[in-house]
Amino acid sequence: MIVIKQLESVKIPLANKFYTLNKARGRANKQDKVWVAYDNNTIIAACRLQNKSTFLFLSTVLVAPSYRSKGVATRLLTALLNEQTQPIYTFAYQRLTDFYQALGFNQVLTYTPALLILFDAYKHRNIIALKYQ
Repeated sequence: MIVIKQLESVKIPLANKFYTLNKARGRANKQDKVWVAYDNNTIIAACRLQNKSTFLFLSTVLVAPSYRSKGVATRLLTALLNEQTQPIYTFAYQRLTDFYQALGFNQVLTYTPALLILFDAYKHRNIIALKYQ
């Protein structure tokens, strides 16, 4: 049975271990809100929500290869999105924009200075900025 929940900050190293095992670039820190999907007490998916003062930034969304295309990411992100009240931004690879738009994200047309600084660090990866809310 798959369980979705936000990790307590003391358990964030478990998410980082999952990221390392699956060769993800990002690492969560104790200031992040880290959401995970468990299957039989094993993390099978994770993402992190970074507080950027005027908005939240969703990053490092990763599902274990054997659980992909089974709706795990949709369930994980839906649970996270339902708990947030601030605007959430993410940078999605172009091949994933339809997935995020199905969850309610829209393409960013106007960048705030803070978002533009963040986007400049990622834009070489062929991504699109998206916003939820």
